[in-house]
Amino acid sequence: MMYKISLLATTLCAVLATPAFANTDTHSSVSDNGGFYIGGAINKTELGSGDASGSADATGFGIYGGYQFNDWFGLESNFFAADVGEDGYDVVTGALTFTPTFTARVNETFSVFAKVGIASMAVVVDGYYDDFTASGIGFTYGVGINAALTENLYLRVSYDMSKGDLDIDEYGYVDDIDTEIEQLALGLHYQF
Repeated sequence: MMYKISLLATTLCAVLATPAFANTDTHSSVSDNGGFYIGGAINKTELGSGDASGSADATGFGIYGGYQFNDWFGLESNFFAADVGEDGYDVVTGALTFTPTFTARVNETFSVFAKVGIASMAVVVDGYYDDFTASGIGFTYGVGINAALTENLYLRVSYDMSKGDLDIDEYGYVDDIDTEIEQLALGLHYQF
């Protein structure tokens, strides 16, 4: 947890310090910032709940894409999932998020971004005695760093947090579950 907080704090400091170091000559950039992009990621996903102690995590996968309108503003969608189950239970958790992104260029190669928006979240449990699905709409926020490898190929490190109350339709005695899904991801995307 401390590592995640440190990563978040470092990225936010970079975003705040960016205007002092930003490259104002956009014509000398290695990369083109506008247009559509699509990519995939490998991630460390953690499922937690305010209604229960402890959490579960696992390695998962995701895809993301969006449209960058200019150097600083874009819209993005991100889908990620992982099986965090153990001891005979399959517990697949994931989220589909929609966010505006706010980007600040550090130099020709690096840029940092922040985003906030909505998330459609789900947890699917398949075990010996219990099978149920919990789903709902929540909010999401995230930060990250992009590195231009070529004019169109980018490497990304990002952190996302999605929170919401998920409803379980199969159990009438449970109203909702206060759920948090965290993702620390390494992605690669292509900018068209």
